Amino acid sequence: MTAIVAIMAKAFLAACGTGVLTLFILCVKILWKKLKADDLTMKALAHDAYFRQARYILMYEDVAEEDLENHNYLYKAYKSQGLNGTGDAMHQQILQKKIRPTDSDHRNILNQLP
Repeated sequence: MTAIVAIMAKAFLAACGTGVLTLFILCVKILWKKLKADDLTMKALAHDAYFRQARYILMYEDVAEEDLENHNYLYKAYKSQGLNGTGDAMHQQILQKKIRPTDSDHRNILNQLP
């Protein structure tokens, strides 16, 4: 009788272990799907923010120091997401612009944003 109880206990533990493993795999799959969605969201936000500001800066002949610093942060985020080379070309064009002090009364991108 004890052998039967031992076999039943082992079977029960094996079934519990399989259930826990299945639950773990299911959780990993859900987490992986969420991480992929978050990655796509971050790429979209980095792309949008970078291109919005880059196009705005490119409209003018010069760039404020503060705006250039902000642009560089956005460029690093954009680049870290592994996005295309169009942003690299725009970045090079912006780096060639004349830099003016931020405290000038000339236009400042950050002060014009809503």
